Amino acid sequence: NKLMAYKENHGDCNVPQKWKPLGSWVNRQRKQYKKKQNGEKVSLSDQRVEKLEAIGFSWGKKKDVWNDRFKELKQFWSEVCSLKQDFQTLFVSFQVL
Repeated sequence: NKLMAYKENHGDCNVPQKWKPLGSWVNRQRKQYKKKQNGEKVSLSDQRVEKLEAIGFSWGKKKDVWNDRFKELKQFWSEVCSLKQDFQTLFVSFQVL
């Protein structure tokens, strides 16, 4: 499957639209999904939605990018706070000596 091959090479299913025909197909799936969420009748079946979600397909690229960056920020701050705590523990230890 071309989408799976793209994901293996790029780490996600966010195929640029300029990568025709796969990018156009991905864009169509997202548009169909949005219409489906709004109650419109579309050809995108629940089964296809489940299959795409099972491989990590993203229905909203911008939202996913924001969430990914937020997770990275949280990870960064947890590491910084951990280092700060280690430094404070070390500093207190030297004061006791």
